[in-house]
Amino acid sequence: MLNKPRQNKCWFFLACVFTVLYSSCTSDRNPCLEPNISKVQVSCYQFKSGEYSDTALPNAIFASLDIDSARYWYWGVKAMSKFDLPLSPKKDTARWILQADSAFSLIDTLTFVYETKLKFISNACGYSHDYLIKQIISTNRNIDSVRVSNHSVTTKAGIENVKIYF
Repeated sequence: MLNKPRQNKCWFFLACVFTVLYSSCTSDRNPCLEPNISKVQVSCYQFKSGEYSDTALPNAIFASLDIDSARYWYWGVKAMSKFDLPLSPKKDTARWILQADSAFSLIDTLTFVYETKLKFISNACGYSHDYLIKQIISTNRNIDSVRVSNHSVTTKAGIENVKIYF
């Protein structure tokens, strides 16, 4: 028969082992640390002093005409020159409106024509979609021109895909 202090130590040891085993089997964290949404990075430029330079829009609105979720919209954003826009894997075009200054400038429309490619990331992350921009159609109320600088849209951050000139 075990004495009382030794019996308490045994129960304490079993409780610790059970707690460690239980906590190792539950997973509250996301096992995928890779970005899995590919976004088009759009940068804005303006002609100043004989050359085009990166310019921040004073009070910009960038909103999707196709995506219902407002979490991807830039509404009344101050002093921003780079925008990350998602594309839909279910479509081959995406339409966005751009207003450089929501106080008084005209609204332009950008239509991205693209091709979707399915990409396997890992077992933990699953699949993602990469895109290949074929063409961009824009109105020219406030925009001078639009140029595709990198046709391949991936999950890698910081790669500029489209240049908008004002």
